[in-house]
Amino acid sequence: MNSKVWGVALLFSGFPMFSWAGDLSIQDAWVRATPPNMQTTAAYMVIRNTGKAGKTVVGAASPMFARVEFHETVQQGGVAGMVARDSLVIDAGGQVALKPGGYHMMLIGLRGKALQAGDKVPLMLQLSDGSQETVSADVRAAPSAAAQEHQHHKH
Repeated sequence: MNSKVWGVALLFSGFPMFSWAGDLSIQDAWVRATPPNMQTTAAYMVIRNTGKAGKTVVGAASPMFARVEFHETVQQGGVAGMVARDSLVIDAGGQVALKPGGYHMMLIGLRGKALQAGDKVPLMLQLSDGSQETVSADVRAAPSAAAQEHQHHKH
């Protein structure tokens, strides 16, 4: 990782898991831990809009990844797949939950070592009005296969 990326990562390492600027609040931001040699993971959070006008998130970035994309998990013919989304719209007074099995951010091209539970990942969200929201997401271990199977049967 080059020194510029490390500098940005250090700058954002002190940001809280909860971010509030203007009409948006970001809560419970987390990133799935990565096994060794895995270069892609996902980020989740709840984005709330307390304002009187809708907000649109049009991009995201992290100094720890080459690229960040918005995706949605969809079911087609009984098979789950991911569809890339250009933006996330948060209606006035509404919220969007980025969670496993739904909308999420794909973090692609990990720069540096594998992410372990307890690490932090800085994420910057770009809004259509030119403003940015920044949050520090906790890295959490992925649920076990047994827990995922149990959750799947709840549907």
